[in-house]
Amino acid sequence: MKRLLFLLIGSALLLGAETLTVASAKGYKKPMTKLFEQFEAQSGITVTPIFGNMRQVISQTELSGKVAVVVGDRAFLERSSLSLASMTPLGNGRLVLAYPRGSELTAIAQIADAKVRRIAAPDPKKAIYGKAASQYLGNSGLAAQVSDKLMTVGTVPQVSAYLITGEIDAGFINLTDALGIKDQIGGYIVADPKLYAPIDIVCGVVSGREGDKGAQAFTAFLGTPEARALLESYGL
Repeated sequence: MKRLLFLLIGSALLLGAETLTVASAKGYKKPMTKLFEQFEAQSGITVTPIFGNMRQVISQTELSGKVAVVVGDRAFLERSSLSLASMTPLGNGRLVLAYPRGSELTAIAQIADAKVRRIAAPDPKKAIYGKAASQYLGNSGLAAQVSDKLMTVGTVPQVSAYLITGEIDAGFINLTDALGIKDQIGGYIVADPKLYAPIDIVCGVVSGREGDKGAQAFTAFLGTPEARALLESYGL
């Protein structure tokens, strides 16, 4: 794998400055930014990142004509109109309920208590973890109990921002983002994965771009021990 990566890097350098545009789900901005930094340092290939909810990722990829690689939920990508030449697994996404400093939450069921007044979740129509949160609330029997205090926002990072400032009492986000802000919040509780559909995070190469040196080098890089260790450190 490393030999392949070095060969691809060498080819890119011989052809001049190579660039790679990657569109990624915003809930994975922290690990992907770290990955891009490592990849750029090793390859000399410049990464231009685009972050947003999955609908924005699909739209930007289809309309810009510049995106070679997309990162997000396998099921969402497979249902979309986007054609992908290949998909490389990055890990399994996990839903958590995070809470701000000073909170006394110890179980997700406690969000039904009167003292929990505001709960936030990403938009289930646009974000992977918004859909997972909706499924969890429905399957756990909590949906009806918290419907009047549930606030829908656009993305996971928006929920995280409210948690950091203490503007909400709890929020559904992914484990990756929770680990990234763990020093700024009170903590988090991992949701039972049996109560929502599996979330497989993948890196997909857009059809027609599989011959791009940048896409090839990045896909090879994802298989290196350094990349795997970084992804695992972010809960993937």
